[in-house]
Amino acid sequence: MDALEREWVRGATWYLEKAVEVVASSADPLAAAEKLRQVRPGMASLDFLYLVVKEAAARGFEAAEAARRVSTYVEEAKRRLDAVLAEVECPRRAVTISFSRAVTRLLERCRGSTERLYLAESRPGRELPEAYATYSRLVETVPIPDSAVGAYDYDVAVAGLDGRYLDYAVNKVGTLPLFAAAKALGAKTVAVFESYKVVPLPAPRPPVVEVEIAGRRVEVPLFDRLPPGLVDLAVTDLGVLREVQPRAVFSSVVEKIFI
Repeated sequence: MDALEREWVRGATWYLEKAVEVVASSADPLAAAEKLRQVRPGMASLDFLYLVVKEAAARGFEAAEAARRVSTYVEEAKRRLDAVLAEVECPRRAVTISFSRAVTRLLERCRGSTERLYLAESRPGRELPEAYATYSRLVETVPIPDSAVGAYDYDVAVAGLDGRYLDYAVNKVGTLPLFAAAKALGAKTVAVFESYKVVPLPAPRPPVVEVEIAGRRVEVPLFDRLPPGLVDLAVTDLGVLREVQPRAVFSSVVEKIFI
C-alpha cells in the first residue's frame, strides 16, 4: 500500500499488478480493494479490481482467487494488445504526453516508419525523463512545452489512457488540451489501453497536488477528464474501436475472468 501511495511515474498496469498482490494476501480482500482505489482516484485499473472482487463476493466466489485470475487476465490482455498494435497503421509524425507502456509498444512496432515524436510534459507529473529516454531509443523524440501542442506538424495524437469511465476518458493532466488541439488541427486522436482500464462507473474527481508557480502555491489535478468525443479511435486488446461501451466491455471481461 505504501509503495502505491509513493509511486508517481508508473502507470495503471503497474498499480493493478501491485494491488492484486495486496488483495490476494488480505484477510478482507473487498475492504483492501476498496481502500486501494482511494490511493489514485482516476486510475481505473484499481476500480476494476474492486468491482471484480465485489462481483466475486456476490457470486460466492473466493475473492483472493478472483484477484489472482485478474493477474492472469492482465497478462493475456497485454499480449492481445500487442497483437492489435501490430496491425495498426503507423503515424508519420505523432505527438504524445507523459509516459505509457502502450505508447512504447506502438513506437516499437513503428520503428523506422514514424519519423518524429513530439513529447509534451505532463505537469505536475514526474514522467518526462523516463518518457524521453525510452521514446528516444525508438524514434526521434522532440520534447516540447505542453502549451505548444498546437504548434507542430503531426498526423496523430496518441496517449495511453489511465481509465475509460462511463462519462469520461481519464489520463494525465495535459491530455485534454493535447487532444483538443489535435482535433482542431485535423489530426487523428488515438487512445491506447487495455480492457481492464474500462469500468462502468462515473469518473471520479482527480486527486490534486500543490505546485509553486510564480511564487504562489496552486492546486493542480493529476488527471484530465476527456469527453469521449475527443477520441477518434480506441486501440484495445479487444480490437480497434470507434466507440467504447464501458458496461458491455466490463461485463464481457468479468465473464472471461469467472469462466
